[in-house]
Amino acid sequence: MELYGRVAERLLPENRGFISVTGGGGKTTFLSGMGRYLASRGLRVIITTTTKVASPYLHDYGADRTEEDESVLSSPPSQGELVFYAEHHTLDMKKWVAPREEVLSALYNLSDAVIAEADGSRGLPLKIHTERDPVINPSTTATVAVMGLWGIGEKACFASFGEERDVVIDKEYLDWYVNDGEGLLKGMTGKCAVIFNGADNCSAEVFRMLRSLDYPQNISVYAASLREDRIYEVIRESC
Repeated sequence: MELYGRVAERLLPENRGFISVTGGGGKTTFLSGMGRYLASRGLRVIITTTTKVASPYLHDYGADRTEEDESVLSSPPSQGELVFYAEHHTLDMKKWVAPREEVLSALYNLSDAVIAEADGSRGLPLKIHTERDPVINPSTTATVAVMGLWGIGEKACFASFGEERDVVIDKEYLDWYVNDGEGLLKGMTGKCAVIFNGADNCSAEVFRMLRSLDYPQNISVYAASLREDRIYEVIRESC
């Protein structure tokens, strides 16, 4: 079952929107995959960040071109084009940083879809937030929260960015993680989806665990593989 098409259908029903991507364990893969999917449908698409993102020279976003300054406003994406836009980090060449908020909002008016990485997790599968994150742009119309299922069974202090407790990530931990104000769902705005990534390597017990969690009614939840563009189970879909 195609993941990106299903999520786009739920979050961008009119083929237009600003998607903020939070959490850990697959955000950058989602950016690339959803960007390519939407461009293949003929949309004008920007992928960017409101925090930091891996340099396009180190990660292949599948973009048709890369823009690194505000001159992008005079050359927004054309129909069916995917454009990567962020700015150089002055101290860390491995990362590019967020454009100004008002520039992203203006660029959204010149595009059909903007997909922005709005969180940082240093490659870990889970993310505990602080008062500073995630950074949700005011133009956001939809939010996707990602969690890597390979964190289940690991010590939280090693697999969850921002976590110091020496506890195992199990059902009790996930109950807390889904419902805590600084957990998985922080910052969810507009139409919402949760993607549990890495479902291609999960046991039946993990799927039972995901089904047993208490999710808000307005959130669609999928156990999937972002790499394969495949849904392994629809946990629930919002009305």
